[in-house]
Order: sequence, then structure tokens, then C-alpha cells
Amino acid sequence: MLRPRQTWMPYAYRRPRPQQEYYNQQLHTAYSSTRRVAPSGSAPAPPSDKFADLKELDRLRQSGVLSDAEFTAAKTRILDAGSDTT
Repeated sequence: MLRPRQTWMPYAYRRPRPQQEYYNQQLHTAYSSTRRVAPSGSAPAPPSDKFADLKELDRLRQSGVLSDAEFTAAKTRILDAGSDTT
């Protein structure tokens, strides 16, 4: 089995902490654009349209998919969720 000769590799001296943090920041900026997964929490979820949600609920109630009690509970949930964000 042929293997290349092991080469000599000098060890780097430790950098002072501020210099190491600056170097780490440079690497982070240089390679952050190569991420394949978006950072968590990068963009807030778009606000939901309460009026469209209520119209959809009413359409479901009129078609018989939702009972009146289920409609009332879902409507209350939508309206309560909207009052927390405003």
C-alpha cells in the first residue's frame, strides 16, 4: 500500500480573544450566505386575514360541515387571537 509521506504541519499560536472573535465574525459573514436552511425566526409569520377566515368559517357552517357550536367556538378563537396582537 502506497501512502504519501506525512508532511510537517506547524501549529498556529493562540490568538488573543478579541482577535479570535473578530476572525470568527469574518468567517461567519463570509459563509453565512452558503447556509441551506434559513435561520429560525428570521421572518415573522404574515398576519392572518381575520375577515377571510370568518368568511371561510361561515361558508363551512352554511354547507353543513360545521355545527353552530363549532362555528361559534372557532369564531371566538379567531377574534381572540386577533385582539392579542393588536
